[in-house]
Amino acid sequence: MSFLYYGAAALSCAIVFAFLFFCRKKDVLGRFFTNKQLIALIYTLLFFVRSFGGTTLIQETLGLNVYSPFGPQGNLQAFLSVIIIWLIYTVLLANVTYPFFENHIPLVAPIIRYVAPVVYALSFASLPMLNRALDGDLADGFHYRLLIFAIEIGVGLGLSIFQLVSLKTKKLTSHQYGKVALIFLGMFVITIPCWAPQAIFGLGSDAVLLEDFTLYHRLFLYGTIAFALLVHFLFNKCEYEQRRFALIYISLATMISFCYQYDFSLFTDLPHSLSSWPLHLCNTAMFIIPLVLIFKMEKLYYFTIFINVLGAFLAMILPNTDKANWISAFSIQFWENHYMAMLLPILIMSLKIFPRPKMKQFIYSLIAFFGYYVLVLVLNAWLTNYDSGVDFFFINSDFIASKLGDWAEDLRDITTTIHYNDLTFVFYPVYQALYFLVYVLLSFAMWFIYEQVFEITDTYEIIMERNRKIRADRLALEAQLAGRSMQEPINPQNEGKLILRNFSKRYSTSDVYAVYNANLEIDGGQIFGFLGPNGAGKSTIIKSIVGIQTITSGQIEVSGYDADKQSVEAKMQIGFVPDHYALYENLTGREYINYIADLYNVSKEDRDARMADYIARFRLESAIDNPMKTYSHGMKQKITIMSALVHNPKIWILDEPLTGLDPESIFQVKECMKEHASRGNIVFFSSHIIDVVENICDRIAIIRKGQILCTKTVAEIKESGIALENFYMDMIDGNTQAPVSVKEAESKTTLAGEAV
Repeated sequence: MSFLYYGAAALSCAIVFAFLFFCRKKDVLGRFFTNKQLIALIYTLLFFVRSFGGTTLIQETLGLNVYSPFGPQGNLQAFLSVIIIWLIYTVLLANVTYPFFENHIPLVAPIIRYVAPVVYALSFASLPMLNRALDGDLADGFHYRLLIFAIEIGVGLGLSIFQLVSLKTKKLTSHQYGKVALIFLGMFVITIPCWAPQAIFGLGSDAVLLEDFTLYHRLFLYGTIAFALLVHFLFNKCEYEQRRFALIYISLATMISFCYQYDFSLFTDLPHSLSSWPLHLCNTAMFIIPLVLIFKMEKLYYFTIFINVLGAFLAMILPNTDKANWISAFSIQFWENHYMAMLLPILIMSLKIFPRPKMKQFIYSLIAFFGYYVLVLVLNAWLTNYDSGVDFFFINSDFIASKLGDWAEDLRDITTTIHYNDLTFVFYPVYQALYFLVYVLLSFAMWFIYEQVFEITDTYEIIMERNRKIRADRLALEAQLAGRSMQEPINPQNEGKLILRNFSKRYSTSDVYAVYNANLEIDGGQIFGFLGPNGAGKSTIIKSIVGIQTITSGQIEVSGYDADKQSVEAKMQIGFVPDHYALYENLTGREYINYIADLYNVSKEDRDARMADYIARFRLESAIDNPMKTYSHGMKQKITIMSALVHNPKIWILDEPLTGLDPESIFQVKECMKEHASRGNIVFFSSHIIDVVENICDRIAIIRKGQILCTKTVAEIKESGIALENFYMDMIDGNTQAPVSVKEAESKTTLAGEAV
């Protein structure tokens, strides 16, 4: 019969290669699948039919004496059979997944091109030995599973030969070859059949059990964390499709290993065989997760992240391995199953395959779980009529109750029995209702944990992104300074100026820009008024200048310093009076101003002189040494102004500074503005009081909905014969343009690039 199997393998190899070669310029199924994808699907179907056709003989083997592989011939052949079958699983998964990600995983291409043909050629040469490993004595006669296996090898070989002659791979560096080797090693390890360890090493005389929080049990639990961290850090910097490919490969490998015990009797012996169906929560995850990843089933994913993960975690804490040795096929399958049911949904989230779940998805998952729970209750009660051991989700036996104590066992004594025809349905209403309630409460606890993890992760990513930006900015700054001191301005020729170049700001939660493409240049010696209605973007620009907010795009230059790359130096040039100040009110006014002076390294002589001047101007002699919590609103505003001027900044920025001040104080503030500007400094302030702006400003800018409409000198407006108030209203009313959206901004950028 070997000739028959060799002939089937050779013929299928020739057919697949000829099909792919002669149809290489046109896909037979057009827009549905490429030719290679079609062959991959056929290959998958063959593997499914063969795998479910019966039990593989070698998976029942216990020990192959591998430490003496050159001993008895049978042991060596069995050992080689295990390794080759394991390799077949590895390249099979690579071959059936690669065509769907061909343009995204270049480092997998060398494995497909060079490793897969070698494995299939070895499998072809070893076909009689592999047939004996699969079906023992049946290998000497005809069996449809062996014929399918031969065709399967032929299809894989034909596909691999075509990839060898047609696939173009770039020349790799030694570093990249190392990565390819690590990728193949990872593929090989993850596709280990659950029966391989017991087949190779045997079970030994002393069973090692993974339960009751023994050292071995804890090591396996710690391994889940180590595995998740390893996968996350290996793939979190990869492209989206590369991350998705990796998770699909892992999930399919786990599903294949999990299904080793199943065959077509699941479908041919109904309803008795239903008790063997993989309907435990963690078992369903083996099929749900590949579906979720392959077909991008986002809603189904949220069920796994809340329900399957919790079920797998509880199962790992209380393993149901029936005292099985940890190296047995059953035990390895149990831990593979629960590792992946717990970790893959979390990795899907951490690798950002789907958006993070919100409360709405959590509620929907609980509703779906309720439906599943009711279904399993009914199935348990029904199938107990055919198999007394049926116990989906451990809600039909005392497995959980026995671990909780007598009170739980007592609850199970409360039963409800329903008779239908010759069937008996037994339910444990109190115990099963409490079971569901506790599971829901644990799900809420898991939601809380997820939220905490999200917050920690976001903080970590912000810190890491900020650190990366600081390093990049420092390198860029060093290049721009060209050997000059880091404390020098980037553009010393702009000392004393405030410049905005194409400045834009968008908040992360908004689809529109708060400020878009703002340009300003203000020279020293000017009082500059900034006008606009509420929400126009005035405070956004001011907060970005002083460093309270980050810059989305563009540049802000403060007296020659880059406000983003030289933030500390830029802030040293600024005195800021915010619209809503916050003071340390347990300090006295003098203590607070001295504190600010210390921050700006103001000498004692200079601060004392300036403080004496401002105390006299603002009539604070009797209050300056009292705690600020005793001050009125106006007095606190005066302290804020004094602290902004104590270091004699080159740029004094005020956001609605006159609010809450009495007429005399308003006069003094205006006088301070004039004096500060007369010394060659900039006074930049926003205000709604048009008369003040008109009387003291040299230039003004008007902003509406994030866009600067105009910049003019006050003199130009007066010469036109229009009062500033009327000019302002005409500009605001005459411009109805909406805020710039993200899509609109991207379109403008694209058009500008095409024009260039």
